[in-house]
Amino acid sequence: MLNLLQQYRRYLPLGLILCGLIFLFLMSSLGVQIPAYSVFIDQQEKFQTDDPEAVNLALQRIIAQERKRCQQDIDLVNQVEMEKVFANRENIVPAEEVEKELRKNLQFEAQATAIVVDGKVIASVKSRELAEKILSNLKREYSWLDEGEELLEITFAEKVELRDTKIPSQEIIEPPQAYQLIKIGTNNPEKYLVKEGDSLWLIARRNDMYVNDIVVANNLNSDKLHLGQELLLVKSKPYITVMTQVKGERVEAIPFQTKVVVDTAVGSTVRVKQEGKNGEKQVVYQATKLNGVLQQKDVKSEKILQAAVDKIIVKGNRVVQVASRSGSGNLEWPCYGPITQYYKGKGHTGLDIGARSGTSVRAAEAGYVTSACYQGGYGKFITINHNNGLVTRYAHCSSIAVSEGQSVSRGEVIGTVGSTGRSSGPHLHFEVLSGGSFQNPLNYLP
Repeated sequence: MLNLLQQYRRYLPLGLILCGLIFLFLMSSLGVQIPAYSVFIDQQEKFQTDDPEAVNLALQRIIAQERKRCQQDIDLVNQVEMEKVFANRENIVPAEEVEKELRKNLQFEAQATAIVVDGKVIASVKSRELAEKILSNLKREYSWLDEGEELLEITFAEKVELRDTKIPSQEIIEPPQAYQLIKIGTNNPEKYLVKEGDSLWLIARRNDMYVNDIVVANNLNSDKLHLGQELLLVKSKPYITVMTQVKGERVEAIPFQTKVVVDTAVGSTVRVKQEGKNGEKQVVYQATKLNGVLQQKDVKSEKILQAAVDKIIVKGNRVVQVASRSGSGNLEWPCYGPITQYYKGKGHTGLDIGARSGTSVRAAEAGYVTSACYQGGYGKFITINHNNGLVTRYAHCSSIAVSEGQSVSRGEVIGTVGSTGRSSGPHLHFEVLSGGSFQNPLNYLP
């Protein structure tokens, strides 16, 4: 027997190791708990680990990274503690996942400057200097002047203040992000990449927007696009409105009037007896602009430099107006001239009326002006709401004689014919919308 034990003695250590491994396997399989550490954050148990050093190292890394992101000292809001426990092996968080678990539950505070508009915090940045620069850039962007204008005052329409405070560090945003938020009212606008054949008008139509919304949101000063260009598709609702008071002096056109004389001697013919010619006047005014858009214009003085010459049309007493073919005929022609392109639905949403540049454009019906601005391919563009479901729009004007919010009467001069925007020559592009849908203008004209 002794000889047998001596013979197999060299295999005893290996056997003991195998027995130990089998024992540990059986113990873990039977759910026996092992020594571990519970991690408590603000006295609430969050997870368990068998490597307390991994917790300390992960905490140091998170603090360093957050301090680097904020570029200043930060305070850890939470209390982190560890306690020795026994835990089931399947509940143990591996060392490489400890940092992820900590990030889920930790909060930091940092010093910041909040931009407050009418008592509401809109955005917070790292320092007062950055906040002041954002507001300064905003004023600079909207303080451009037309030729002959002088800036009298620039202010914010809202009550804007800066407030130094400590906030959760994750609420601090970078200046470009804060600037975009203040300007368009959102930090997550829909984005669009320009494709072959795109135009501002087509993009606006596909996304149920106005061209001007895209122009304002993207600070466009031209309707030219390039492939791959990223556009923000959002109707801007700025948190801050820049209000400028300007004084201006410039020469403006005096649109000529058109007079019709009935002459029994010419029967059923119509002829132009005298061509019209615009006059000129020197105007001194003060105006209020909101974010660069004219809101109110007060004329202080006018001096006529050259009187306008009326256009005189002579028609016979047997000239009969042709009624519209299928519509109510309740609008007035905005100007007179040959139709150079007819309404084609989506292919062409309006009626092109050829006329000399400077010809008066008149409101087709009484209403109020909802837009009077430069709008991409439409050029100088006027929209009038007639309060009966009808809206008329006038594009490619050379000048605009009304402002947004102004009431106009039927036949009132609102601008002059031109070729601004995407235009092949002087003409008026006239659109009629009913219930928000484009209609054939001929169905509403006498």
